[in-house]
Amino acid sequence: MESDENIDLNEESEEKVEYIRPRWWKSLWLLTIISMIASGVLAYFFLYREFVRILIFEVIFSIALGFAYYIRVRPSLRVNKAIYILLGITPIGFGLCLLYGLTGISRYLINLGSGWIWLNLSIFIILLVIGGFIGNWIGKKRDYHLPLSLNRRE
Repeated sequence: MESDENIDLNEESEEKVEYIRPRWWKSLWLLTIISMIASGVLAYFFLYREFVRILIFEVIFSIALGFAYYIRVRPSLRVNKAIYILLGITPIGFGLCLLYGLTGISRYLINLGSGWIWLNLSIFIILLVIGGFIGNWIGKKRDYHLPLSLNRRE
């Protein structure tokens, strides 16, 4: 009976743990924002780029920064799972597609005619899906915790 109460207390204390950000945390994000703005100004005045194009790049960079901040500070299981699947698709899936392309089977199917191109495309998609499954499997092994996130269990 006493051991059950101890387990409940330990589980509650794990949930209420507050994570402290390092000292350099605010400086990092401030410096990142300042460098983003400075690069836009430099590109406009010294590289003579179009203002609209610079603005589009700044918006894309801001969204990427916000996403990076989110996955670093407030990771959730769904987002981490999606990141592991995407990380499986990009290096592993594209690596498998590259190996498939280097074997020569892809070139052989293209030379057979236009009907075989769909089979070739299907094989590429299947290899990307296999990469996603491998990424998900790696994520399960790591309990879907990203390597550098601040809110992770040790």
